[in-house]
Amino acid sequence: MKIILHPKKKSLKGAIVALGTFDGVHRGHRKILKKAVAYAKKHCVAALAVTFDPHPQQLIVPERGLRLLTTIKEREELFCQTGIDGVVVIKFGPHLRSLNYREFAKKYLFEKLGIKHVVVGFDYAFGSGRGGNVNKLRELGKKLGFAVDVVPAVTYQNHPVKSRLIREMVARGQFGLARRWLGHSYPVSGKVVRGEGRGKRLGFPTANLQVDSQKLVPAYGVYAGVTCFRGKKYRCCVNIGARPTFGVGQAAIEVHLIGFKGNLLGRALKVYLLHRLRDEIHFSDVEDLKRQIRRDIILACGKVQISI
Repeated sequence: MKIILHPKKKSLKGAIVALGTFDGVHRGHRKILKKAVAYAKKHCVAALAVTFDPHPQQLIVPERGLRLLTTIKEREELFCQTGIDGVVVIKFGPHLRSLNYREFAKKYLFEKLGIKHVVVGFDYAFGSGRGGNVNKLRELGKKLGFAVDVVPAVTYQNHPVKSRLIREMVARGQFGLARRWLGHSYPVSGKVVRGEGRGKRLGFPTANLQVDSQKLVPAYGVYAGVTCFRGKKYRCCVNIGARPTFGVGQAAIEVHLIGFKGNLLGRALKVYLLHRLRDEIHFSDVEDLKRQIRRDIILACGKVQISI
């Protein structure tokens, strides 16, 4: 996959573009991306995903404190799974925010990308104040020479699948439902940093994961997941929370790789969360905690297949 941060004028002329922010790359997003890929293959052109960094809402309404389902890196890897040929990451700053929808379409879609075909979702809006919609995009396409395909909503239980609703589910701990809406496991990636060594002393060493400050960390609890290190996949138990048994109070993400022996300190690690096993619990006795961890590991091994 080619990652293009600052596309040159007309350098991708003729490409088909899937346009959106695509946070989460959920089922609805994937339908848009796959339609672009199918069209590109049929017409022997490149299929590109265009996304924005930072997320526009983080600049427009910072008071909301938006956290991301996927960092840019995580998003790029999920794009790759759909067959997309390349990703264009457009920096969203004050200048871009000030452009009306006509200016954005002309400057970015027509002049910089030189596109011939665009695929967007049914509710796509763009330009200053979200002044542009799919009908206005079609009108601009007729003037500037590109076609527009609009993908209808993907629904689950009669609700359109949307990133905003998935964020709420992840934050509330409705993890199973969030995963069904996403259509894939939930990635959490970061650098392994030094912890306090409690897991090792308990007999269950953990990697303490430092994630991007913009990442939406799931609700406190214990999760089953899978990770890959040096080409080998490992089931894992992940504790997200404040570790109340020890009265720590500061949130942490602790990953126990089942069957792994080695030192991960300073390494980059990505964990794919698959199931929420339980809430975070305060144990009055350390031996009770150890017994519960053993149960968590057995449950995780039963739930998680070694595949990503």
